[in-house]
Amino acid sequence: MPDKVVTMAHGGGGSRMLDLLEKVVLPALGEASLFDAEDAAALSLPDFAPGSRLAFTTDCFVVKPLFFPGGDIGKLAVCGTVNDLAMRGARPLFITLGLILEEGLSFKVLERALESAGQWAARAGVRVVAGDTKVVEKGAADGIYINTSGVGVIPAGREMSIRGARPGDLLLVSGCVGDHETSVLSRREGFDFH
Repeated sequence: MPDKVVTMAHGGGGSRMLDLLEKVVLPALGEASLFDAEDAAALSLPDFAPGSRLAFTTDCFVVKPLFFPGGDIGKLAVCGTVNDLAMRGARPLFITLGLILEEGLSFKVLERALESAGQWAARAGVRVVAGDTKVVEKGAADGIYINTSGVGVIPAGREMSIRGARPGDLLLVSGCVGDHETSVLSRREGFDFH
C-alpha cells in the first residue's frame, strides 16, 4: 500500500478505502472481524424463522453544512443506515444513534437534526433503541457527527449481495444520481442553484 498515512481518498468508498480495510484494518482486528465487504453483515439466527438471518451495519455521518437542500445530517444518518440494511435485502428494525457534539452547538440546531432523524426513522419503520452523546471542545468538530448501527432481518431465501451483481441486472435508483453530493457541495461553496 503506497500510503503510510490515512488520506481523504481512504474515506471515499472506492478502491483506496477497500485497500485500507483489507491491508490495515482487518489484519489489525484479526479473528475478531467478520467483515465481508458488504454494507451489512448477514448472521444466522436460530431463534428467528428458519433460514432467516440478522443484518447488522454501522456507519458514521459527517457533513458540512449540517442542513442542505433536500436533507440534513439527521436524515442522512437514518436513511444511510436503512439503505445499508436494504442493500442486503433486510427489513430494517432498529438503529442506534451516537452523537458527537461540538461545544456551543445551539439546542435548536440539535433539535432540528434529531427531529429530522426521528421523522425519517418513523417513515422507514425503524425504532431508535439506543444511543450515546459526547461533547468535544469548540473547534474540534463541525457541530454534529453521528454514528449509527442498524439491525434488520433478512427473510429466508432472500440473497442480495454486491457480489451477486452481474452485467445486465436492473438497477433501481430512488432519485437522481449525484443530487445529494451536488446539493451539499453547492451549499458548502456558496452556490445558489437547485
